[in-house]
Formats: sequence, C-alpha cells, structure tokens
Amino acid sequence: MLKRLKIFLEESLSQPVTENSDPHTIQLAAALLLVEVMHADHQIDHSERVTITQALKSLFDLDDEESAELLELAEKQAKDVISLHEYTSIINKSFDVTTKHMLLEKIWAVVFSDQDMDKYEEHLVRNIAELLYISHTDFIRIKHRIISS
Repeated sequence: MLKRLKIFLEESLSQPVTENSDPHTIQLAAALLLVEVMHADHQIDHSERVTITQALKSLFDLDDEESAELLELAEKQAKDVISLHEYTSIINKSFDVTTKHMLLEKIWAVVFSDQDMDKYEEHLVRNIAELLYISHTDFIRIKHRIISS
C-alpha cells in the first residue's frame, strides 16, 4: 500500500491537487494544510514535524512509515502552494463538521507544539478555519481546548 500511495502522490506532484473524493488526494490536502502552518513562522521545529506525523496517523489511520511519507510528499508540494483554497475546498467536500473540527485541533496542535504561537501562525489558522467554514466560536473553543491540554 505504501508503494502505491507513494507512486500516486509522486505522480500528483506534477499536477495541482484537484477536487475529487480520492482518499490519497484528501490526505495530501490535509497534510498540506498542516505543513503550511508549520512553515508560517519560518522556523521548523522537530516537534512540529512529530506533531504532524501523529496528526496524519490519527486522522487517516496510517502507520509510522505512511505518515512520514505523506509528510515528505506534502512538504515537496508545499513549495508550489499559491492558495489554500484548492486544498480547503477538497476538505470541505470530503469532511463532515466533526472531522473538520478534528483537523483544526491537529492544526492548533502543530502551532503549540514548539511552545510558541507566532502571529503569522495564528493568522493562517484563522484563515484556514474561515475557508473550512468553521465558526469563530468553534475556532476559539478548539484553540482553548488545545491550549489547556
């Protein structure tokens, strides 16, 4: 399965992610959002990478190797990201409200994994939440839940 996932995702790196229900595309879209948050403060901490790997494992029931591979592929694709809209659009079509809230929890976990919330990170998370149609109330509630955990 890992080899098939790798081949599919490497082929997709030459084309922009498009809206469809393919599970690998959905996984890559979510991974790209997490990677964008990691890059927001221009300082990549090892704890952020670990948090993303754990997030991908729990969101998509992946093993260590699959989640690390997905993170690596998302980082390669992130270099070409112009707009988050194409990725949040895929998430909106594929995730229900509960799953979008879980993704936002994982995004906040990446922000706080290095014990420092940069203003650029918070701004990006706010934009992602808006693009995912997550209410401001839920945005704040999820943020505080992650802070207090």
